[in-house]
Amino acid sequence: MTKKLRILVTGAGGPGAVNLCRSLLMMNPQPTLVAADASAEYIYLALGHIRERVPRCSDQGAYLASIRELVTRHAIDLILPNNSLEIAVLREAEGTLGARIMLPDPATLRAANSKWESYVVWREAGIPVPETHLLRTPESLEACFSRLQESGGDPEGRVWVRGAGIPGKGIGVASLPCRTIGQALEWVNYWSGWEGMIASEYLPGDNLTWMGLFQRGELVMSQGRRRLAYVIPHVSPSGITGAPAISETVNDPELNRIGEAAVRAIDPEYHGVGFVDLKGDTSGAPRVTELNAGRFGTTHFFYTAAGANFPEALVRLAMGERPEVPKRDPLPAGLTWIRTLDAGPVLTTREAIERGEYPELEPGQSWPNVPQKMGEFSSPVRPWIPED
Repeated sequence: MTKKLRILVTGAGGPGAVNLCRSLLMMNPQPTLVAADASAEYIYLALGHIRERVPRCSDQGAYLASIRELVTRHAIDLILPNNSLEIAVLREAEGTLGARIMLPDPATLRAANSKWESYVVWREAGIPVPETHLLRTPESLEACFSRLQESGGDPEGRVWVRGAGIPGKGIGVASLPCRTIGQALEWVNYWSGWEGMIASEYLPGDNLTWMGLFQRGELVMSQGRRRLAYVIPHVSPSGITGAPAISETVNDPELNRIGEAAVRAIDPEYHGVGFVDLKGDTSGAPRVTELNAGRFGTTHFFYTAAGANFPEALVRLAMGERPEVPKRDPLPAGLTWIRTLDAGPVLTTREAIERGEYPELEPGQSWPNVPQKMGEFSSPVRPWIPED
């Protein structure tokens, strides 16, 4: 790619979009980034050559008018959102924005956002999933709770109760591992969650994710990862906060097979990026729990720092190029990414950790040295994909 692109990144003050911008700024030639956010405070965290405030996307008319104005004023080539709310609004308005986007179809986004609808699709397609029930009434919970305790095989007898993501129900994640029917009843009542929450087998195994980049149903690039620990786990009853603190790459043909199949079951012509979350059952076999459609998540700069820049590959596809990249596992297994609030990230290997080898760093320095200021992104510091 020789053209210097102009890219609008929305929700740019959020962690996923900050890491998206870090990856984009490592492209060569480096694109001009216009970082847009609705927050008067979080926009200060955005990594962009230009920062712009926009209305919240809940006010769709005002939001889209602002996006279109930014596209015109800054001659934007491509719009990259990285949160599900803005993704849905922008995808519905494709063709009226004045710039390219690369997102799944609206029906695909709706199916992925509904944990119940996606579960039904996967179950019928033979994708391995935890047994799950939609909680319509207290009686439906009482009917399935004991069976889920038995089928899950968790020694503590936990059942996973969480929001189903059904549009219009207004229930978010709302996850709680419940040990008794009484706990589950109180949790659903707290959220007024009947018809909007689900109960599933509690899966005690590895916490896995598989990210894939597709172009009209064709897999272009993918990588698996295992989450080993989470940022501030003590604030969540499950210990899972959605922000991994320690992750490592995995090369697992079965994970690759299931992850790709889960995406294709939702949409055989899937377009754009998405990541599948999976959890190991009592035998260690991965089962699919959800698809996050159209976005990279918060930790994908891990891959870029290691040499596999997924956002660059998406940009190239969106602009009509075909990147020459491995379809599966461009990174070796055992690369480890360590971070927490206001500390890190550090990229190392499982072997180095087991040997107790630590990089020699100056005070306050991270390794690899992750750029934080715009001036530190003057040129790429790593190849965007590993050389053979």
